Amino acid sequence: MKMYKKISTALFAVLVTIGFLSCSNDNDDVQPDGETIEVSALPQASRTTLSTYFTDANVTSARRSSSANIYGSIYKALLSNGFEIDFDKDGLWTEIESERNLPIPSSFLEGQVPAIQAYVVANYANNHIIEIEREQFGFTVELNNSVDLVFDREQRFIGVDLDGNDDDDEVRIPLEQLPANARNFLTTSFNGATAITIKREKDDNEISFEVYLDNGIKIQFNEAGDWVEIESKRNVIIPAALIPANIAQYIVQSFPAYVVKEIEKKRNGSFTIEIQHTTSGNDLELEFDANGNFIRVED
Repeated sequence: MKMYKKISTALFAVLVTIGFLSCSNDNDDVQPDGETIEVSALPQASRTTLSTYFTDANVTSARRSSSANIYGSIYKALLSNGFEIDFDKDGLWTEIESERNLPIPSSFLEGQVPAIQAYVVANYANNHIIEIEREQFGFTVELNNSVDLVFDREQRFIGVDLDGNDDDDEVRIPLEQLPANARNFLTTSFNGATAITIKREKDDNEISFEVYLDNGIKIQFNEAGDWVEIESKRNVIIPAALIPANIAQYIVQSFPAYVVKEIEKKRNGSFTIEIQHTTSGNDLELEFDANGNFIRVED
């Protein structure tokens, strides 16, 4: 198990409109690759980024699309060192990817996303960033060990994705493409949070969705839009209403110094609850049956 603007009705409508305008299909890349243009036809901001941070490579191809993708990308620059850099209509970078698993220049990271760079250096000293995407409400980075890290707009760490799914089976989607049940759940249960990134995944022909919220909550939904896993990444309290009353009561009585960190609802109706000690930080995993009766503590 692994998950400040309000998702109010009004904001939801705005997000849906933005998602509709920015994504006409499921491809993350500029779609299609678009017409080839001269480097001089790239927006000035794009050319400044290239000349400032990617001085050891040449632009081998520049392209312009007639429609933006989910990141707002319109322009793409392909570099001789294997980097692909996407930009929006104003020339602001939206996605940088290394086709050869080379590290994105530290000068770029330190200049553009210093807090993210500092987090990776401190927590993944033996790895480096090979891809970074500017989401509407934050950032997603991929390390050379295939770990994805999610950050909010202020570059604060949100969560880690260890799924390791093949790219063909995992795509970013706008809020409007979440099942209605999932959208309603977000509005009802997490009305004080904004979705940073939303992914649709396919594994063994099963569809699921993952939503990272800017308050440090990660939620997984099944194909019908019912939540199956909720994880708190920044000590945010999981709403009590989402925990069956008898389970919540058992935890309060038996583990008073612990708070619920994760909750998983299994297909047979049973629950796995991960709790964390408020002082030591130690975790315990508790199993409950479909009726909320305690079964055991997992080793």
